[in-house]
Amino acid sequence: MSIELVGWAAVILTQVFWIPNITRIFKTRDVQGYSLAAWLIMVAGLSCWLVYFSVRGDIVGIVANILGVTGAATTTACIWAWRGGRPAPAESGLREPIASFDQG
Repeated sequence: MSIELVGWAAVILTQVFWIPNITRIFKTRDVQGYSLAAWLIMVAGLSCWLVYFSVRGDIVGIVANILGVTGAATTTACIWAWRGGRPAPAESGLREPIASFDQG
């Protein structure tokens, strides 16, 4: 087995990480507990790796980091957009408001 196959296996295994994470965020729009600063650092770091592998001409590293930057940037954008606790679309349906009237 060539080392490139190990690299491609690593790309697949590590990039699958983004799927459940981003799916959950899109479904719930719940980004509580996510650090915007940490995700901005992740995007910057992966972008640096992308530049590094691009200069070296390493296709496995290029593909891995294009996918990584895409996943991290998507997560970061969601955190940025929904950090105020916006409800998920399923939760924003028509419901009667809870009202409390002080009769005092």
